Amino acid sequence: MNAAALMPLETKIISALLKRFPFLQATGVSADQDLTRDLGLDSMQLVQLLVDLEIEHGLDIPESALQKADFSTVAALATRLQSLNSTADLVNSQEAATTANAEQQPLDIKVHCFVSCLCEPIKKIPELDHRPFYFGVWDAELFVDEHCRLSYHSETVDHGIFVEWYQRLYGIQLVSWYDRDLSKLANLQRLQRLLQSRQPQQWVMVMLDLYQLPERENKFNKNPFPHYVMLEEMADPEWIWMWDPDFRWQGALKRQRVFNAVMQPSVAGGYTFFTDAVKSPDAATLDEYFLTCLIPNGNPMTDAVRGIIRTHSASANGIRLSDLPLALRELPVLAIRKYAYEHGLAFFWRDLELPEAEFEGWCLVVEQLVRGYDQVQFLAMKYASQPGVDVLWDIEQCLREQDAREFRIKERLREVHQMWRRKYELAETEFTAREFACD
Repeated sequence: MNAAALMPLETKIISALLKRFPFLQATGVSADQDLTRDLGLDSMQLVQLLVDLEIEHGLDIPESALQKADFSTVAALATRLQSLNSTADLVNSQEAATTANAEQQPLDIKVHCFVSCLCEPIKKIPELDHRPFYFGVWDAELFVDEHCRLSYHSETVDHGIFVEWYQRLYGIQLVSWYDRDLSKLANLQRLQRLLQSRQPQQWVMVMLDLYQLPERENKFNKNPFPHYVMLEEMADPEWIWMWDPDFRWQGALKRQRVFNAVMQPSVAGGYTFFTDAVKSPDAATLDEYFLTCLIPNGNPMTDAVRGIIRTHSASANGIRLSDLPLALRELPVLAIRKYAYEHGLAFFWRDLELPEAEFEGWCLVVEQLVRGYDQVQFLAMKYASQPGVDVLWDIEQCLREQDAREFRIKERLREVHQMWRRKYELAETEFTAREFACD
């Protein structure tokens, strides 16, 4: 495929970008600009671009066939879309993408910034296993606000289940140093004193707005982006050391830039804890934690998405169908939590020495579950853009497939959990899952 053949498609993409996002007209768009880094588009805006290309230019664009690299530039996206002309190529690319993603996804997956910060010190102790702590992530708390919008973050979130079980599992007590009754400046001064007096084996966590640190990776390009990291003083007072376990990064950043991100009105929170007396969790406590976390007869995230789509479809009580894209904007941030299933499966698989081939097969199912939410978001945005197009049934079918995948994973987890319980001769216990409300 030569460059000349791609030019018309590049032109269509640039035209769609300028029409959808007028703020780009001031500077213009070139084929070699990075869509997220140079143009500042977030994940929802990229999906909206696909919807516009499909609706206005008749392109057949299955979102599930596109990878992150395909969105790097206009030229890269044009190349990829050109390659999806034939049905056979489309089917093969979808299958290859799912397999490739599962193979490339590291076993040590990061899916929840608060939990990732707590697991980082545990990982540094060879005799401890951090993977069970992720039991609480696959159905972790999510929020639907009064406007029927899905969110991973709320001003009321306190991560109580993780605070409680971190102490019960590993013997580590989290202490909240952030006081919501104080001003931002007063809390920043608290943080500074805490960093200056930090002792060996003490960790300091803080919530900041990652969007304010554009030099750091923000794959969702979300504004604002509340995110937990850990900080440490450096010899040079102009710099501070930041640990970001969720994005697998650590390094020096300008102190004032980090503190500016902490001072943003969109964020509030921080904890400190010591790992000098950490313990290894016993089987009985791990068993209780698993039973607390697994919700066998429901999938809160899929249920919430289904309810949001139906409510917007009804267009009642001030909720409009045109608002649906915004209501599902944070779905990609939440979807990656489902990778926590791999942690749970890996923990039981290794302890029970089960066949590796089957584990890899379940990783593929988890990958399909995560990517299935991408397809739901794409169809929902298409539905909101073209109410006359009958895709609501397709959306409902996609959600049913999501339920089926997740129930399969949960059932296999329950089976291997029972095998594990027998190995450790744990007494029979009636299954009592925690309640989960998402409305």
